[in-house]
Amino acid sequence: MDSADEIIQGNRVKDILQSLILSGQLCKMEISRTPYCWLTLLTQVKEDRHGNLLLIDRVPDFEKALSSSRRQEVLIEYLESNTVPCSFISRVVRVDAQGIWVELPGKIHRIQRRKFFRLRALVGTEIVFYMRAEVGERGKVRDYSLGGVAFLIGRGVILKPGDQLKGLQLRIPEGENWLEIPIPLAVVKRVQADFFHGETLYALEFLDFPEAAMKGFNQHIFEKQRTLLRRVKK
Repeated sequence: MDSADEIIQGNRVKDILQSLILSGQLCKMEISRTPYCWLTLLTQVKEDRHGNLLLIDRVPDFEKALSSSRRQEVLIEYLESNTVPCSFISRVVRVDAQGIWVELPGKIHRIQRRKFFRLRALVGTEIVFYMRAEVGERGKVRDYSLGGVAFLIGRGVILKPGDQLKGLQLRIPEGENWLEIPIPLAVVKRVQADFFHGETLYALEFLDFPEAAMKGFNQHIFEKQRTLLRRVKK
């Protein structure tokens, strides 16, 4: 846990969740210890025989993805005032026609550091890198931001936290064309095996970014974020 984290507990948790529901705040939901994540909304707080519950809007393939997790938990992340990242973990109680019911979290972590907006990648998005001269490896990108990328790749590729990669290229499909982002240097920050699919999830942090490429990449993310927010509000 980051030493600068603020822990929000008690009645403030419910108040904050109600505020997120009323404002239509876009959240990222991830099934703990799996590579699955979605953009979604919190829609209701309710008390029933299970106690205080939080309702999350339905997302595609959630139940199938949840079956691969032993912990049956979801991680919810959102940005407070569009700048401060916050998160909480809740246990899934049930899934029905209304959506995904989870236990009301006992605490929310408010992280006192900058965090980039992450986009879920379109099918076909890939990261290309070289572990040996002239031998390119291609990972399937799960999500990305100005600060880094998470991708899946077969277990024939073995990396560990702290490994540095040079000369990467992030390739994002845009219609019949590709947006190609050169990444001179990145470092492996997280490694997580996906036993369900026989792949490994790697998270990279970008350490070097040419100014020209950064400008185009930032514009791409801004446009995608604006489209997502407009779609959710509708």
